[in-house]
Amino acid sequence: MRQLRASLVGLDTAFLVAHTILEHSNHPKAVSLCQRFLSEGRILAICPTVADEFLHVVTDPRRFECALTMHKALQIVRTWMQSQETICLLPTMESNRLHLDWMAEHRLGRKRINDTRIASIYFHHGVPTLLTSNTRDFSIFEAFDVIKLCQ
Repeated sequence: MRQLRASLVGLDTAFLVAHTILEHSNHPKAVSLCQRFLSEGRILAICPTVADEFLHVVTDPRRFECALTMHKALQIVRTWMQSQETICLLPTMESNRLHLDWMAEHRLGRKRINDTRIASIYFHHGVPTLLTSNTRDFSIFEAFDVIKLCQ
């Protein structure tokens, strides 16, 4: 179990969006990182909050000229969640408590709710590495090796 946890890479919404949307400036980097992690035998972790945010973002025509339909976005989320290379991590009572504790401890506001929930789920499940473009949002917890999507 310890070896499995060490190989986990938690995915943030920004990664999934960049990996999926061809017009995204970080698309090539996201695809390259994904290929690298898979070639290293790493397991990609995703949680429901990331999936929800992904659905919200990629279907918004104000964000992307070629926004996805909800049907297509749902297909993509299902593929990620059912892939052999991916593990879906669910919230627990303990991760929910940690989420609220971190919100209070770090005096975080409403714009940090989802990032803190994602971090608490990944931390609870022993995910050591997090892939994101929002390093500032996750480095406050001092709980992950944060890999920045865009360098």
